[in-house]
Amino acid sequence: MSTTPEGGGPAPGGPRTPDLAQPDDTLQAVGAVSLRLLAGAVSKRTMEQLQRTVQQSPSEFPWQVVTQAVLAEPVDAQKLVQQGLQAQRDWIVRGGRERPATPLGQRTKGFVARLVAQLIFGVIFAAVVVAALLLLKHKLDWFDIYRVLDWFRGLFGAAR
Repeated sequence: MSTTPEGGGPAPGGPRTPDLAQPDDTLQAVGAVSLRLLAGAVSKRTMEQLQRTVQQSPSEFPWQVVTQAVLAEPVDAQKLVQQGLQAQRDWIVRGGRERPATPLGQRTKGFVARLVAQLIFGVIFAAVVVAALLLLKHKLDWFDIYRVLDWFRGLFGAAR
């Protein structure tokens, strides 16, 4: 006894396994899998199995296995549509694919690196200014390097 009616289509009421050799069926199957993934309608157990499968074949994505595994799970069509529409709305509001924030450790390392770089630059700048003032004092006897200090003190109102 065959589960497929004479027309070659799926048996009524039974799960439909797409013929992935046909481009239209492949497009529909991949779209259905994407909708289920976007809506979060794939069980945790299946996701863990799929993660292991994908990690075991890093050179090529086993999309047929993924498609068949996701479509083999029963799903409530009405609930799937509602979850899918909510996920689409969130996708649009977010502006596209979600980009996870950089980890706190990496941000901290970046902050410390910038702080150290600025400190090094500040020390080098101060050394260059002091060297330039000393060079001016050495080359020009009439130049008083402390005049700059007096001007700086006068600028902020401190008396000598």
